[in-house]
Amino acid sequence: MNDTCPAETLSAGIEKGLRGALEAFLDEGALFDALNALSLLDAARSDTALTELALAWRRRRASDRLRPARKLTLAEFFARAAARYSPEQTCSRALARSLGNVFCRALGPDLPMTALRAEDIDDVLGRYASARTYNGMASRLRGALRWGGAEGLCDASLASRIVRRQEVFREPAFFAPERVERIFRTAEAHPGDPAAAVGAVLSLGFFAGVRTVEIRRAAWEDLDLDGAVLRIPRPKGWTSGMRPRIVELEPNAAAWLRYWKGWTAGRRRGREPRGSVVPNPRLFAEWKKTWLVPTGDSWGRDDFCNVMRHSYATHHVGAFRDAAATALNMGHGRSTAVLEAHYRGLVPRSVAEKYWKILPTDTGR
Repeated sequence: MNDTCPAETLSAGIEKGLRGALEAFLDEGALFDALNALSLLDAARSDTALTELALAWRRRRASDRLRPARKLTLAEFFARAAARYSPEQTCSRALARSLGNVFCRALGPDLPMTALRAEDIDDVLGRYASARTYNGMASRLRGALRWGGAEGLCDASLASRIVRRQEVFREPAFFAPERVERIFRTAEAHPGDPAAAVGAVLSLGFFAGVRTVEIRRAAWEDLDLDGAVLRIPRPKGWTSGMRPRIVELEPNAAAWLRYWKGWTAGRRRGREPRGSVVPNPRLFAEWKKTWLVPTGDSWGRDDFCNVMRHSYATHHVGAFRDAAATALNMGHGRSTAVLEAHYRGLVPRSVAEKYWKILPTDTGR
């Protein structure tokens, strides 16, 4: 629009009437543009309404958004898809990069996004025999394609072509109380560094059901062992609006965390530990290789990647028979749908109660 000339071709009466009708909806700049547009239409003796021109302009803008700004390659597209997450969303960024690596290896990093076909997607995803793995990859790809379509970087209709596979129910992998106790006794028998950090991971995972990424963010200041609660101020998904939560600690969870806190304070000459509970998460992986493998207690299989949280959910519901309370502690709200679908195994109460009786040998520490 011409923003330098006033609406000279409109009569004073018409301009006054239009100004009164429009100024209730437009600011001064937009009102000036609208009057200039009307004056240009009037000077050209056009019978096209300003409303029709505005709608045509909006349709053209929408069409431009759907058209890729330029021909991105597959590698460039997935790099942008990963970069759309904030630096705090480390897990989402890593998963997006992993998805991009899979497709770049299969189809070539220089493949133009305009050449990507639904058949190519089916071929890559079809290589996953596991329905769970397939659905996880498909879900991430759908999200990336929908985002790319909204940004005009790809054909968004490809996302609707991805069909979810039906998954047969499989009981989550969890450890029996006897195995969990053996693991804790192994850690207890190796006092000092890194046992305190390893023990804190075990305690937060097995007896508090805390997610791995939340364990890495946990600080000693978040623990109230006298009140038997753990505050999680930055849960998984907090950058997307996930609210902080409180985990009610069972007596044995509080006892183990107090035990490891005592070891940490001892290494710091009696000073109250502060800061990260687990300063170096790599110690946990090293500990499992060094101490657990020789005893046969390694859980390196893919089925066991979330075994601590599965064990917590299974034995918490089994012992206390309150799935809603378990789901609330785990960060699912009071809905038990996710808990029942992915986390809870089946154990009788008599077995589950043994799980919550696993205590430090030196309970006086």
